[in-house]
Formats: sequence, C-alpha cells, structure tokens
Amino acid sequence: MTQALLRPVSRSQLRRERRVFVRRARARVFRGRNHASAVLAVTLFILAGFRAFPGRDVLVVSDTGAQVYHAVFQGEIAALPGLDQPEAGRPRTFNSAGLAGIGIPRTRDVTVSVDGRELVVRTSAGTIGGVLASAGVELGPRDRVRLNGTVATPQTPLAGVRLSAAGLSSGSIALPRLEVERARRFVVFIDDLRVDVQTSAATVGELVADLGLVVREADLVEPAMETPLSAGMAVRLAPARTITVVLDGQAQALYTRAATVAEVLALLDLQGAEVVELSHTQDAYLPAGSTLVVGTLRTVREEVVEPLPPATVVEEDPALPRGHVRLIPGRPGELRTVVEAVYRNGLLESREVVSRSVTKAPVAHRQVIGTRDVEAPGLFLASPEYTGPYRKKLTVWATWYNASHGPWAPDHPAYGRTATGVLVDRGICAVDPQVIPLGTRFVVPGYGLCIAADVGGGIKGAKVDLGFPEDAGPNPWRTGTVDIYILD
Repeated sequence: MTQALLRPVSRSQLRRERRVFVRRARARVFRGRNHASAVLAVTLFILAGFRAFPGRDVLVVSDTGAQVYHAVFQGEIAALPGLDQPEAGRPRTFNSAGLAGIGIPRTRDVTVSVDGRELVVRTSAGTIGGVLASAGVELGPRDRVRLNGTVATPQTPLAGVRLSAAGLSSGSIALPRLEVERARRFVVFIDDLRVDVQTSAATVGELVADLGLVVREADLVEPAMETPLSAGMAVRLAPARTITVVLDGQAQALYTRAATVAEVLALLDLQGAEVVELSHTQDAYLPAGSTLVVGTLRTVREEVVEPLPPATVVEEDPALPRGHVRLIPGRPGELRTVVEAVYRNGLLESREVVSRSVTKAPVAHRQVIGTRDVEAPGLFLASPEYTGPYRKKLTVWATWYNASHGPWAPDHPAYGRTATGVLVDRGICAVDPQVIPLGTRFVVPGYGLCIAADVGGGIKGAKVDLGFPEDAGPNPWRTGTVDIYILD
C-alpha cells in the first residue's frame, strides 16, 4: 500500500489561508453576537407588551349561563359571545383584581298596542316606562296604560308578570301586552258647574273615580255608572245634600236630593199622620245643613190582650168531713181591649178605650168545703200545691205587686228586695206581722203556697200582697176578698 505524499506549501499560500480562516472565524463570532442580541430584544419587547397590555379573565353571565374568557384588548371583549348581539341591552360590568364581570340583561318581546297599531318590541327594559321609551311611545299626563288588562303606571316592573295561557295554541308563547289608552275630552256638569275633563276612563264610573268623587245611593248620575264613554259625551252629577229633620222631637240626618220642604215631606214615612207644625213653608228651599222641624198629630189604634184572672167559687160537699177543704184550680181567660190613642209631636195626648171583649172565658177556682159531721173533726186542705192539715182559715183582702212597685230604680242594689232580704217573686207575700207573723206559710186559692216574707206601708190588718215576677203581665191577679189557709 502506497502513501500519498503531501505537496509542499509555499509561504504565501499559508498566509492566504490563515487570513481566510481568520475572516471566517470573525464572521461566525459576529453572527452569534447579533443573534443573541436579537433574541434579547424580542424577549424585552414581549415582556414590555405584556406589561403595557395585560390580559385578564372576563366572566360573562347571560340567560344561557356563565362563561369565563381571556381577553387582552377592548375589542376582544366587545366581540365576546352575547355582547355582539345588537338587541342585547346595555351590559352591567364590574372589575376586580384580574377578573372582569359582565352581566347581559335579559331581553324579551313585548306587544304594545297604541293609537290603533300593534308593535312587538324586543327590549331589556325592566319597567313599563322603559318599554314604551324603547318603542318611542310618549304618555300624556292623562293617558292610561294597561299591562295584560290591568291598569298600571310607567314605574310598574315587568318582572314577575303572570301571563294568561287562554287562547294560546300549543307551542305558542304568551307575550306581555301593553295597551295605551289615550285621554279624551268630556264635559261633566256637577249641579250647575261645568267641568271640562281629559281622561282615559272607559266608563262613567271610571270617570267619576278619576275626578275623586264618591257617589252615594241618593246621588244622581246620568248616564248610569256602567255606561261606556264615547267622544263628546256629557255627564251630569247631582250630589245629594244632608239636612236634619226633627220629626216629633226625634232628630235624624237625611241625605237626599229633595230641594223643598214638600219634597222632603213626601220622602218621610208619616203613615197617614197629619202635619200640624212646620218650621218652614212647604215651598221653601232647604240648603245643605239646614234643619226642618216637623210636628204631627196621629191617631193610633192599639190592641192589648191581657189575662183575665178567674174568680173563686165556694162550694159545700157533704161527703167531706167538716173542716176539710179541697181546692180545685181554675184557668185564667183572655181579655182583648182596643184603645184609640192620640199622639201630638210624639207625645200621648189622649187615650180612649174603644171596646173590650173576652176572647177566652176564665174557669173559676173551686173551693170545696166539707159539711159532714164527724166526731173530733180535724182541719184538712186538699189543693194542687198542698194537701194536708191547716191551722186556721182567715178571710183577707188580697192585692198583688212586683219589683217595679217598690221605691228603687232598676239599677239600685235594693231593687226588688223584700224586708227579709229575698227577692220578690211568686210565692213571696207581704203581710201585716201583727196579723200574720213573718215566716208563716199559708195557701191562697188560685195563687198557691205563699210565705210571709215582706211588709208594706199599705198592708195593715187583714190584708196580703201577693208577689209576682215582672213578666207575669199587667194584671196577673184579681184584687178582692179571699179565704186563706194558715199552715203554721
């Protein structure tokens, strides 16, 4: 194997090659330095850009949900989903450290009926006034707006509106509906006063309510309250007046449209009474607040039905032993009395009995006395209230009384209280203690068992006063002579 021999190199050639090598080495060093400088410059530029235009996270909240986006420039935020829709409302934003929040208001379609036109407005307004502003509708001072048929104001919110599904086909969506009712001019006559009114009321009743008037039963309203209003209609109101009528001394307030005394008298229920006193002439006008005094003369027939106490009949029975007495109670009747009473100015002037008739005859009490002679006869009484021996028989004058016959008023603690402290009632009798001692029991035919528990200034000697409750009637006992049987 042969080896190649190196050619000899001249000195000049060596110098040329060294110069080329040095130039190439210098070029490589220069390129490396320039590259490092460029990398450093780009890095510094990027860092400066991040500092000058810092990125941030953006939270977008809409009807579809919430989403976080990263953005650097404002144009990028404006192009985020939901904000690039022209019908979206003005977004509500907030900023915090490293995070921006944007809320996209909910938009909805609202039907607006105004001036004979139907508009569908897509808006994010939250009130009726905002919806009308979005639709370019201006409300006059007397215009009225209805939300789904209900009267509302521009400040009424749309949130929470309940929509009726009546009349909707399946799959259709109910929209909030605003109806603008423009005010119209009407003429209202209140008595003789003319009032020009501009209102959006639909009926006469709504017009009266807009005027702030309260209509009472006696007020005149023409046409009727439920009448629909039409353009140019005239409404007449004639409010009633309050006057004071003093009828037979009794004052009463009368709310009426009657203008004269004669018209007021026609309204009063005089029931056929004759007017004998008037504070004004019959053709006099009665303004509001005036007082009319009316006095009448009336004749009234009154019918009174009262019990008719039965009499006491004494009979002899030869089958009964002498000294024995049997009492057989009777039954009260009914007495009908017709009275004609004359009242002047409400006060009784005269009273006359027209007729009396017994509508139910009384059945007399029977007092049967034994007459059969027996050895050692005893005193014995047989009655519905008591059957047994008695001590003696006494003939007395018997009257009757109740709690109202005493000197005390009904609200007084002593009202109806007897001398012994018990209350007046049936079975309590007043006696003369010198004749019948207090506490003595005795039987009164037709009355029953009685106890001597009271005294009286007019009860002296052989007299007794029989007690009755106040509801026993005006004449529960026939005053007269009667035989009583002392038991004690």
